Amino acid sequence: MTTLIIYAVVMIYAVLFVWQCCKYQFYSWLAAALTIWVILAAMSSVVLPGIAGLFKPLNLFLMPVYVLLGSVFMLHQRNRLQSNGYLSNLLYSSWLQFGALAICLTLILCLIRNTILLVPLVVSVLQMLTWQPLYWIGTQWLLMLMLFSRTENKEKSVWRMQTLLLFCLFTQLIYLMLSFRGKL
Repeated sequence: MTTLIIYAVVMIYAVLFVWQCCKYQFYSWLAAALTIWVILAAMSSVVLPGIAGLFKPLNLFLMPVYVLLGSVFMLHQRNRLQSNGYLSNLLYSSWLQFGALAICLTLILCLIRNTILLVPLVVSVLQMLTWQPLYWIGTQWLLMLMLFSRTENKEKSVWRMQTLLLFCLFTQLIYLMLSFRGKL
């Protein structure tokens, strides 16, 4: 049952992205994300035959990564992107989440000198991205909601970018704590 819910969330995420890209004519972002998905799926199916393929969970669960990597082709069209609230919030929330993930990995590598603890922590952080799409997409949608409320309430905005980055780091810390306690 949980797997069905995870597939549904990933498909909703993908359908919303495709619909918004087609509606606002951001075909370069859509084409780049699809191309990156196909290339990475083909490479992973060669490395892990039978485990990784185009529609296998390993590659489907990385949908936010493909959207983020495809967004590099949208950076020159920021003015046009501002007209679409969903895609601009998706772009900024993706960059915030992956920035927080990079900060989290850097802190782990800098603070933990004990190699016995280092490997499980790094594996747990990377597992958060690859095997927990429900968590990752859920926190991304929560960040998008915060970014949306930030743009709507410019004079009384509670959510600054630093606050949102700290929120991402805090949610990743909670994930790590739950992962080490065996709750996930």
